[in-house]
Amino acid sequence: MKVALYVFSGTGNTLKVAALYKKYLNADVTVYRISEKSGAAPSPEGFDLIGVGYPIHAFCAPEPVIKFAKSLPAVAYRRAFVFKTSGEGLHMNDRSSQKLIKILSKKGYDVTCERHVVMPYNMIYRHSDEMAKQMYIYAKALVKLNCSELEAHKRENVKLPFYRLMLIPLIGWIEQKFAHLHGPMFKVEADKCIDCGKCVAACPENNIERVDGKFKFGNKCVLCMGCAFGCPMDAVHVGVFKYWKVNGSYRLEELVHDDSIAFPVVPDMAKGIYRLYKKYYREVTEMLNEANIDLTEFV
Repeated sequence: MKVALYVFSGTGNTLKVAALYKKYLNADVTVYRISEKSGAAPSPEGFDLIGVGYPIHAFCAPEPVIKFAKSLPAVAYRRAFVFKTSGEGLHMNDRSSQKLIKILSKKGYDVTCERHVVMPYNMIYRHSDEMAKQMYIYAKALVKLNCSELEAHKRENVKLPFYRLMLIPLIGWIEQKFAHLHGPMFKVEADKCIDCGKCVAACPENNIERVDGKFKFGNKCVLCMGCAFGCPMDAVHVGVFKYWKVNGSYRLEELVHDDSIAFPVVPDMAKGIYRLYKKYYREVTEMLNEANIDLTEFV
């Protein structure tokens, strides 16, 4: 089986999940990054299965993902699936793929399932090492389960009741428009910058350029936060989101193999904000138990 994964990723979380699909799928997997820098995407014609992956933005699929889906060629039939990442397991995120699935379906892509994988925040606040470790271990297990389902051609309902579809699209539309207006407010603090160019390289929308030796941020920003998250000197000022900025890698693989970091912390040991994750992890744990997948395999 040949599989193409089309992935939009700002800080790298969704790319990490795509790498897990490549690891656990018993298939020839090609990962293509949805980006203005990436050039033409490989045609879906040569693949038996395609996956579209993205980080959830304001409970919706990001603007570049929707544009990419619209650019895909129509096919007579192609099996497909969706995977998405976010920093929380809220069921408000369930609706995020509906527009994407509608576009794909009209073009002949049969979306048989989707998976929501919780990964550490790249904005709002920084997760603890314990929580980041739990997120990545569960991500590995959930992706492995989904890979077995895809290989078995399992189908599930990917449509939601109408009452869940009313407010969320408006929130996503507002976020997209605000991102474009707010983009030029991003700045680089000259006294911290070491001129490594990582912010320019990280931007999937080519929204950052050097003009007369200074960094200029345009109006194509989609708030992926890749520039701020990946800056080695924490030199990117993110406008009104300065109190929500998260900077620096979570070192997920290191955390997973660090026995001094507690696992799991949710649901039994959850305190404070992490109580909000109890339902998500109980649901995922039930899925894994039914499939006889042991979490200790991934520690």
